Amino acid sequence: MTRLLLIALSIAVVTQPKRFAVYRITPQTSDALQFLENLTKETAIDFWKEPRAVGQEVHAMIPDPKAGAILDSLRSRNISYSMMIEDVEKIIKNQKFARMKLKSERRQKDFRDGKVDFNLAEYHSFADVINYFNALAITYPHLVSVQPIGLTHEGRQIPMIKITNKRLSGPKRGIWIDGGIHAREWISPSTVLYFIHQLINGYDQDPIIRRYVDGMEWHLTPLLNPDGYEYSRSSTDPEIRLWRKNKSPSKCTTTAQGLFAPPQTTCCQGVDLNRNFDWFFGQVGSSTDPCSEIYNGAYAFSEPETRSVRDFISQHPMTTFVTLHSYSQILMYPFGHQVRTYSNDLDDLRNTALSAANALQRMYGTTYKVGTGADTLYPASGGSEDWAKGKGGVKYSYLFELRPEEQVWDGFLLPENQIMPTARETWEAIKVIATHTLSVPHGSGAASGGFHHSRAHSSSPSSHSPPMCRDHDQLCTEWAAGGACETWPEMRHRCPASCGLCRH
Repeated sequence: MTRLLLIALSIAVVTQPKRFAVYRITPQTSDALQFLENLTKETAIDFWKEPRAVGQEVHAMIPDPKAGAILDSLRSRNISYSMMIEDVEKIIKNQKFARMKLKSERRQKDFRDGKVDFNLAEYHSFADVINYFNALAITYPHLVSVQPIGLTHEGRQIPMIKITNKRLSGPKRGIWIDGGIHAREWISPSTVLYFIHQLINGYDQDPIIRRYVDGMEWHLTPLLNPDGYEYSRSSTDPEIRLWRKNKSPSKCTTTAQGLFAPPQTTCCQGVDLNRNFDWFFGQVGSSTDPCSEIYNGAYAFSEPETRSVRDFISQHPMTTFVTLHSYSQILMYPFGHQVRTYSNDLDDLRNTALSAANALQRMYGTTYKVGTGADTLYPASGGSEDWAKGKGGVKYSYLFELRPEEQVWDGFLLPENQIMPTARETWEAIKVIATHTLSVPHGSGAASGGFHHSRAHSSSPSSHSPPMCRDHDQLCTEWAAGGACETWPEMRHRCPASCGLCRH
């Protein structure tokens, strides 16, 4: 009897669900920072905010089985930490209960003030978004077109809605806005849906919006990663709700365990889509480990979601590219793969971003940092906004990290009562960017595909080269010395002189 009881207890222990907590950790020395950076290779830990600089907070979600040893290691190194969220799944369940309760109550009328019945103040399913798009296309045929731009691994269409006055012909500037590239960042699709509502329902009331719709083609994709998004909605399990990547098929890696132990095979699913674009692919801030949250994929544009963006923009040139993420309250412009690295039209990009952030702040007082991703967060290559500027031919390219700010505890679990204020204030920033977009002369692309470094560099060795064979970037000499001529195909076009491709 005793033996049977022990077996039953052991089963109970084995099947007990893991509890996840989120910790706020602050490295105060370079050694502490290095320790935390090494921890990012531990796949059981989900870094909501990655270690990037001494003195800057790190947010890490750690399961109970790992927490004791990791916290002991922090204490032994005098690394300060505090608990941000004691039980992540409890928060997720409470929010789910609140959503269900709210659904049973009468909605506030100002959230559904258009001809199409749709509540902007809640997080919607993929099916809800598809139905909403179709209803808009039927109700506003002179303004709205709906089309899929591609299919995901699981066979879902990637929905895009185009908004423009179809009765006005002639050349129009294109503006692209996407959300949901990271599955768990639910506030970004909801914010894009609010933009759609404003453009359509404000057309007859607001002369500024009418000008935007008459003079531009708006291409809005709120769910760029529908597989991951739906997966994140499917459970209150933190590992599912906080899923970041897409749902690409599992990839397996085998590692040796020692001379007398069999090798261990680990299989993991998904690619970080915002590391999969062809901009210094795989060089920094990403991983080749399929189990990593920042796995960049087998090669640039290996994923159907990123290929869909590339193919659409190559066929429909854009003046402006905006991608929405969360969280941190940062407005970023290119380039994010290296600190102090900027496009040649930096002043215009930065001034437009500063004006947008100021307009956003005037709504509710929300403050945003403004800068490149490398300067404000950490260097990371393969990002969509960098690719759009560097290779996609756009003039204005921006990435928004939406609410909440870094110190707020809820991070990716932003409650629904934050949807409307987040969307409203971000729309004010988008209007500034749209106004600047309208001012770009027709036929102008990025006009700044090259980029420069904030520090002075020697001029490119092109003075004795033929006129058509010269370097086009001030960093060509440095890149060539670092081996980029062999590893980055774009170098033959950007830096032919430094790569020795010129005939004298």
